[in-house]
Amino acid sequence: MSAATKTFRLDGVVVEFNEGDTIMDAALRAGAYIPHLCHNSEFTPHGSCRVCVVEVNGRQVSACTQPAVEGLEVDN
Repeated sequence: MSAATKTFRLDGVVVEFNEGDTIMDAALRAGAYIPHLCHNSEFTPHGSCRVCVVEVNGRQVSACTQPAVEGLEVDN
C-alpha cells in the first residue's frame, strides 16, 4: 500500500478504494461481503432495497450509494 492509496476501515479491516468508488464497490473488490439485493454493476445504484445498510461513523447509510471517503469507519 503506497502513501497515495486511499483507504477506509470495514469491520476493522483496511480497505483500499479508487476515486469514485462506493463503499460497496470497494468492499466487493477487496473480497468483503456486504449483503445486498439490488446492487448490480450494470445499473446506477439507488439504495432502495436497503439491504446493504451499514453504519458509517455512527450513521446508517446504504453502502451501494455512499461514496468511499478516506478515513471512514464502516461497520457491517
